[in-house]
Amino acid sequence: RVALAAPIRCMRPLLQGFRGWCTARGGVAAHSLPLLALRGGAAGADVSQLVLDATFYLGTAMASMAGTITAGSCEMDLFGCTIVGTLTAIGGGTIRDIILGRTVYWLTDTSHLTIALAVSVAIFLTWPALVSLGLRDSHLAFLWSDALGMASSCIVGTHIGYERTGKAKIAILCGVLTSIGGGIMRDLLCLERPRALHADRSMYATPALLGALLFVLLSGDKYYAAAEPTSPVPLPAGAEYFVPWLFCLLLRAAAWTFRLALPHWARKRQSIFDLRGSLSLEPQKPQFQVALTPAEGHNSIADRVGRLLLGPKQRRRFGLPQLLVPKGRRGGGEGAPPAESCTRS
Repeated sequence: RVALAAPIRCMRPLLQGFRGWCTARGGVAAHSLPLLALRGGAAGADVSQLVLDATFYLGTAMASMAGTITAGSCEMDLFGCTIVGTLTAIGGGTIRDIILGRTVYWLTDTSHLTIALAVSVAIFLTWPALVSLGLRDSHLAFLWSDALGMASSCIVGTHIGYERTGKAKIAILCGVLTSIGGGIMRDLLCLERPRALHADRSMYATPALLGALLFVLLSGDKYYAAAEPTSPVPLPAGAEYFVPWLFCLLLRAAAWTFRLALPHWARKRQSIFDLRGSLSLEPQKPQFQVALTPAEGHNSIADRVGRLLLGPKQRRRFGLPQLLVPKGRRGGGEGAPPAESCTRS
């Protein structure tokens, strides 16, 4: 008790200041979290709104963590990891708000931008130390953080789309865009194939789509202008947010555990994202393979193609051996004029 008394006394002014800040924003009873004021919450902050707010902040933190881990694995510095982590956290919501014609949420409530920046910097500084202490399964940590961010963003995006338009299709579209938009930005900046659009490993966007659909089904006509909104299934407060969130998270975990993927065509050619290790801005000499030998003759198909593509100057420029004899200086090959026909009689 004596050891814990001093930290508690030090934190008491901080908690009182936070309580006073919330009261100044609209009262603790009316707006227990800053996000309620942003969304115009009801006079009483119910359990459903608290669950939604917690989901929103959890999604921002986890998406930023996943983006930072990916950028750090690609050997980006502190600035690069911070940019990628922040875009992963706020990218999907930004696209959603622009489509809906509403003010971008992190411009009004900067707490999400602050959380994204803080988590990115913290993960960049602490992740190597955590790995050195024994956290070896970094891939599994990335998968879980990415799945938590995706599930949270899906529920929040579907809620905002449904609340804004009252249309189920638009709500589902907003949920999917919010959940995968930041991940696509992250993968493109890291020169990786967007996992939300490829099913060669495990399905990614499908859990978000099904989670948004389940949220719409459980919400019923809650977002319509009805005097007494009802739900098709009697659920406790907050369950219409928690149940789809848990379903989306578990389905994504089952997808990478059991390799669940949608049907796709067999890949026939190499993707540009598979060549990211060989991409360089430095000029490199092209490597040609000249497989001609004197025994093949100088009028072979390979000789004619090589003569059309690379002349003597190009071969000297690239340091290639002069295996292809220029036209007019060959002799003895098939179709060449006899030696005596070149002399005067």
